[in-house]
Amino acid sequence: MQDLLIDLDNTVYPEDSNIFSLIDIRMKSFISKNLNVSLEKSYKIQKKYFMENGTTLKGLMLHHNIKPEPFLKYVHDIDLSSIQNNPKLISILKEYKGKKIIFTNGSEDHAIKVLQRVGIKQYINDIFDIIDAEYIPKPEIITYKKVLKKFNLIPEKTIMIDDLPSNLKTAKELGINTVLINQKHDSKNTHNYINLVCSNLLETIIKINKGKINESN
Repeated sequence: MQDLLIDLDNTVYPEDSNIFSLIDIRMKSFISKNLNVSLEKSYKIQKKYFMENGTTLKGLMLHHNIKPEPFLKYVHDIDLSSIQNNPKLISILKEYKGKKIIFTNGSEDHAIKVLQRVGIKQYINDIFDIIDAEYIPKPEIITYKKVLKKFNLIPEKTIMIDDLPSNLKTAKELGINTVLINQKHDSKNTHNYINLVCSNLLETIIKINKGKINESN
């Protein structure tokens, strides 16, 4: 049985829950208030730092000495009511025998709230968040090595599930099998570092159980 590294936002729940858009709005607000710039300017800063550093937070820490704890608390103070309890996912994760570890660039507090909304918290073995990563976000390879070491994961016996291809590219470099979550269910795979494309986490676990990821190698 393979162990699972599972991304959180737009992976554990569907992208059309629009949770990340709420986080996005809070990020712009935080930047605007703390850097004393307009919302338009804060949007540009936010996207620039995300592209250059993997997370907006990392850019703010590097260039503006922003403390991470207030930022994480502020941006994750959002309404999660659009995330629905998922009985089918609960059932299949309950029976899955491999390790199930949330691997997120967000905070553990945010992850716990999301997992509770979906109903799967008790079936997740652990959470590796941005604080565990010492604020070095995915897709930096040093962070992947940390998560592998912390949970005694063997790359060839591990599957990483994420909605961002760039995060999966690093995983594949370490020998980890990869699944891309694409809600539009465009199963066409143009990346040689992605083993499988699925529309959601439930479909992913079903296919892993059927050995589909091995067939796609």
